[in-house]
Amino acid sequence: MCDPAVSSFLTQTLCAHGGRLGLRELQENVGLSALQLQDTLSAAGPRRFLLLEGGQVVLAVTDARVCVRKECDGCDRLHLCKQHLMGRCHLGPSSCKYSHDIMNAENKKVLKNHDLSGLSENELQVLLLQNDAFFLPDTCQLYNKKGCHCKHQSNCNKLHVCYYFLKGKCKFPQCLISHNLLDDHALRLLETVGIDGKIASNFQAIYDYKHVEFNRAPKKVYGKLQETVVLIMILSLIEVETVLALPPKSKTRENQNRTCIFSTLRLSLLGFGISNENRVLKTRGVCFCSLIKKSNIYIYYIYLYIYIYIYTLPNLIERTPVVVLVWTSTTSPSSAVIENLYQADPCAIVPFQAGQHQYELNFKEMIQTNTHFKTRRQVCRRPKFVSPEDVQKIKTGQRDSSIPNQSCPSHWDASALPDFGYKAVVISNTTSEYNEIKQLFHQTMKNYSILKIQRIQNPSLWKVFQWQKEKMKKENGGKEVQEKRLFHGADVTFMETVCSQNFDWRICGSNGTNYGKGSYFARDACYSHTYCQSTLQGHSMFVARVLVGDYVKGNAAYVRPPMKCAAKLWLYDSCVDNEFNPAVFVVFEKHQIYPEYIIEYREERISVQKDTGISVQKETGTRVSREEARKCVIS
Repeated sequence: MCDPAVSSFLTQTLCAHGGRLGLRELQENVGLSALQLQDTLSAAGPRRFLLLEGGQVVLAVTDARVCVRKECDGCDRLHLCKQHLMGRCHLGPSSCKYSHDIMNAENKKVLKNHDLSGLSENELQVLLLQNDAFFLPDTCQLYNKKGCHCKHQSNCNKLHVCYYFLKGKCKFPQCLISHNLLDDHALRLLETVGIDGKIASNFQAIYDYKHVEFNRAPKKVYGKLQETVVLIMILSLIEVETVLALPPKSKTRENQNRTCIFSTLRLSLLGFGISNENRVLKTRGVCFCSLIKKSNIYIYYIYLYIYIYIYTLPNLIERTPVVVLVWTSTTSPSSAVIENLYQADPCAIVPFQAGQHQYELNFKEMIQTNTHFKTRRQVCRRPKFVSPEDVQKIKTGQRDSSIPNQSCPSHWDASALPDFGYKAVVISNTTSEYNEIKQLFHQTMKNYSILKIQRIQNPSLWKVFQWQKEKMKKENGGKEVQEKRLFHGADVTFMETVCSQNFDWRICGSNGTNYGKGSYFARDACYSHTYCQSTLQGHSMFVARVLVGDYVKGNAAYVRPPMKCAAKLWLYDSCVDNEFNPAVFVVFEKHQIYPEYIIEYREERISVQKDTGISVQKETGTRVSREEARKCVIS
């Protein structure tokens, strides 16, 4: 399982570029090293990111689907107008019987369940078109039922493609009915419904993979059920070449029911920090001629010994594909995530899925339990591999990447760094950090006293914020991106959501759309104060780091910034109220924001004397004039 914020960011990047990118292009867009990106994609798995061409091309994948029912009382699918998503609905949202709003309450819940909350309508359109067969033209029944014969032939207005292939359930590895969506007839039909060749190619690749996986799944066997211990490993790529050897020359009755399997394994352990010369293990062929005793497969990665035993009867063993190029993780979450969960709570019990089985992992007892069969197995933690090259880098203080997001800020509290979510750390009022934020706040809020300032430590959001900063810098020709500390007044009920998942005006609501439909931030605290909810303790306000970049005056109709360079399809980074002296900033991309601090404050009690223009001493021991007491903006 990958961090949801990171998965969403990668999916958004891919969909913004047509649903697929080369691995190197994706790396450049998100600002990650090759090793980091491989680990992230591997942890997310092929149900989120599909690797093609030997792992050099990445496709965005999702299980999210649009509901196909004309009447639905509620299900776990998106309820949207199919024609609207394809840009072909002429009725408009008021006349159409189907929803045009991707962010209504039902759809927001579905998108959140699939970690797609941050996608725009155009990005969601790309993702659904290359994953959901609902958007394709109908398949030809005559072609499917009459042995690939249709009387209309090339004039048929329906797809001559296997119906079950598009359902992901074709049982024939070498199906006689076409699985090709890229022939002339199919492409012509797809273009009539608004699906271009690139999206069709992406769809073809995703469903080809599903077809292979569906037919690779274990079939039912008689006798004892096959049971598999699934290993929790951080493996990015694996090449396995399997050759089924000829049966032994002996013709005895005993040997007739045995199968001899010869396997050659080459493991590329990307993700362990292993150097190039050590990534390919020494190849060794092993012949197992006695498969009668039931048992299982164990791989001990500390010593790299392999023990293989089989539960099923010898004559039920099926041939495996001759060449398998990509290791497909069958566990969720991955080893890296489980290690993070262990670090967070060494006594926790973590549920996870491996293949078709559900398990619970008890950290305290180090026991893995199958929740259905109740079988229990001991597990152990493996030391992280550190190569000699890594040791030298650590000694010399070198880093694997120049990207400035390898670690959290140095002033963060190292004892409060969660693997997921956030920690709020109260800042001492004697530190320079506290005084810096206090000074910024009191520039326009002099008559309010600060109760406390909390620093929000969310490593996941910080990492994505740094990736976005690096991406914007590259798009800007290497020039530094303009970054500001700005204020945001929010409802206290949404503060925890913001700290955990970042700002999102569609979820938290918006207090104004004068300059566009986005998240609003203010240069002056007094402006944001007008949107702060009052409580018995006082008020709370965010101080956020915002990548404002290049900005332009906003408009209420904007749902994203306008074009900055039409030739390169570049957009402005944000919108403002005034280009020459901006006080209000509107940001449409949440990855450009990091919620850095929460200020809790209250109004000071000021008593103004009747005879003079001088007030009595305040609680903090300072003195202000009557006029200054009236200047504070209060709504």
